Amino acid sequence: MKHRSRFPSAMRSQRAGNILLLILGLIIVISFMLAAVWLAIRSQGVDTETLPLITQISRGPYEHVVLEQGEVESSNNVEIRCEVKNRAGGNSPSTSILKIVEEGTWVKEGDWLITFDAAKIENDLRQQRITANASKTKMIQAKADYDTAVIEREEYLMGTYEQDRKGIQNRIFEAKENVAKEKLALESVERSVARGLVPKLQMRGQQFRVDAAQNVLDLAEQDLEVLDKYTKAKNLTQLDSNIEAAKVRLENEEASYAEELTNLKEIEEQLTKCTVTAPESGQVVYANVQSSRSSSEFVVEAGAAVRERQVIIRLPDPANMQVKAKVNEARVNLVRVGMPVEISIDAFGDKPLMGEVSKVNKYAEPGNWWSSTAKQYATEIKVLDPPPEIRSGLTAEVRIHVERKEDAMLVPVQAIFEKNGYTFCLADKGNDDWETVKVQISSANEKMISIDEDQTSGLANGQTVVLNPRQHIDKFEFEKFPEVFAEEEPPAIGEVAAAPTPSPGQDKGQPQGGGAGGQKRGSGSGRPSAQEGFARFDTDSDGMLSSDEFNTIPAGFRTILSGADSDGDGNVSLAEWTAALGKLKGGGGGGGRPKKGGRSGGFGDQT
Repeated sequence: MKHRSRFPSAMRSQRAGNILLLILGLIIVISFMLAAVWLAIRSQGVDTETLPLITQISRGPYEHVVLEQGEVESSNNVEIRCEVKNRAGGNSPSTSILKIVEEGTWVKEGDWLITFDAAKIENDLRQQRITANASKTKMIQAKADYDTAVIEREEYLMGTYEQDRKGIQNRIFEAKENVAKEKLALESVERSVARGLVPKLQMRGQQFRVDAAQNVLDLAEQDLEVLDKYTKAKNLTQLDSNIEAAKVRLENEEASYAEELTNLKEIEEQLTKCTVTAPESGQVVYANVQSSRSSSEFVVEAGAAVRERQVIIRLPDPANMQVKAKVNEARVNLVRVGMPVEISIDAFGDKPLMGEVSKVNKYAEPGNWWSSTAKQYATEIKVLDPPPEIRSGLTAEVRIHVERKEDAMLVPVQAIFEKNGYTFCLADKGNDDWETVKVQISSANEKMISIDEDQTSGLANGQTVVLNPRQHIDKFEFEKFPEVFAEEEPPAIGEVAAAPTPSPGQDKGQPQGGGAGGQKRGSGSGRPSAQEGFARFDTDSDGMLSSDEFNTIPAGFRTILSGADSDGDGNVSLAEWTAALGKLKGGGGGGGRPKKGGRSGGFGDQT
């Protein structure tokens, strides 16, 4: 049974291989047929690239929009930041996320949101308590030293000083008593000597004892004066300085202790900030960041390192939603505050939301090393009447309505050809003939152009125009529009005639300025006549413009006036010059393109 079961499988594989070979054969045959058709077309001389692609001018609604991508966000977010301070300094993280509420959770005021890692803060708290206690000990010692210094001063004034003073006073009293006693003894000896009872030598000895007692008295009085005048002042100065020094040390220790207490309270407060609760109700949205300056990014998750003041969670206000889009610098000048915007969000299907531009940044968004050189400007679009199910982070497509017309004449952008600042179309005149139509553009978007009908003639609804005009430059007749050939700014016909005479030594083929006095088209003042213009180029004043003189005319108008030599004598007279200018002013055929194979006039071949 097992051997027989292999045959059907082999047959199926063979059949699949045959089908595959058949498909490959068909592809090869079709390829050969297409190649044969292409070769047949080429052999018949038909160049498909030179065939004019045509389209028809249409009428209908016109809309000029700026289309960009953006992201939904709230214009009124409650931002939950990391309040844990960076104590390490620099750009290092201040902490890391230990636990965090799940994104999208609806929370109420006071509900838990985040728990940061507090291990380092708890260790700092223990160290700070020890430091604060040591500082308190120093403060207490400094207070004791101050109190002791104050007491020592009181002790000296009320004790030591008084004791010393009274001791000296006692010595003075005793010395005075000895002086008085010795003086009485001296008087007694003097009376005895006078009576002859004792010798004079004894009187002299008594006199010495009186002098000695007086010296003792003087010394005691001098000690009292030194004590009151010098010793007291010296001791009080030292004691007062001890008090001041102790006071300063006490103030320093008190300030140090107060600072340590502040640090202790700050660390205790930081410990409380490691647990974050919701300040108000809302839906949790993670503040994930993709840096625009580098390849670094921040993803909110458990274990992620965070910096001080970094936004971790946003609680958006669902009643105030907006779309933040970046507009390319090529289109930012089209966007204005207040413009209506149609917002498409994939989550809502085909149901668009309406909004309006609320802000356009004046400065470009910062770029990075791999971004393009094109600048982008952030634009905020307010969502009008946001639905309850809208949420931050949704991708949105915004269509900023720059201009809208209900009825406009429209032509594809590809059908417009620009030359020297003017725009043209090739319109079908019938019989394989084409007409060059100067077009005035009213507005344009990426696909269509709205034509200013008041400034454009020669186009009508349903008319056929060439869609690839760049491949058919030879069909354009720009000679009908003299202003196209102006080098700088298209001058008027009168100014062509009044072009300045080239200076000596100047290349005669060099185009000249825009007219007499440097006036530009439309100045409307002081334009020379045709005769004056003719005289400027008639350098030899012979009344005729030779070929060399004619070549000094600006190149574009030299081509237009190439048929001025109507009699073909190789010179242009004043009459021929005036007649040619008259045809240009009147829109005649004098400035038209010469017929193929025909004669272009006396100077046609030279220019």
